[in-house]
Amino acid sequence: MYSTLLHKPINSGRFASLMDLYEQNYLLMRLLAPELKRMGPGTHVSRLPGAMSLELSELEHSRYTSTFRLTYRFSERTLRGRREREPDLAIRLYHDARSCEVMSGLMPEERMVSRRTRDLEEGRHLNRFLKKWLSYCLRQGHGFGKQLEPVEPAVDYCTQC
Repeated sequence: MYSTLLHKPINSGRFASLMDLYEQNYLLMRLLAPELKRMGPGTHVSRLPGAMSLELSELEHSRYTSTFRLTYRFSERTLRGRREREPDLAIRLYHDARSCEVMSGLMPEERMVSRRTRDLEEGRHLNRFLKKWLSYCLRQGHGFGKQLEPVEPAVDYCTQC
């Protein structure tokens, strides 16, 4: 007799934590590019004084997803047939599921990583990197499209005080 209790897959919450990471990446990406769904094709660049330019390119939209590349632009010159870019990540944002994941990319160690869809640890590694990188870019002040204005604190003008 086959018991499902004895042969239950062991995942120790790895899948749930990866889905949580996808959700966090979605939120960070929406802060970085609030109008992503409305952005047209082409290359969009975020430039800040004293910081490397952040580039969002190869933007494609479908009904439920947006797929794009996110990279730093080091220079306009080419190296081995491509511009110097690192990291250079292919990212897919799922609007309906409110998640965002790395599909593949050139990582800072200068190695190309194509994510195998069934490998949870590889997915966690790539998407953890994306989360840290997006957080860093936001702290620097990078952004694409319409940026949210800072909200002024409410001031209580009491005429009787």
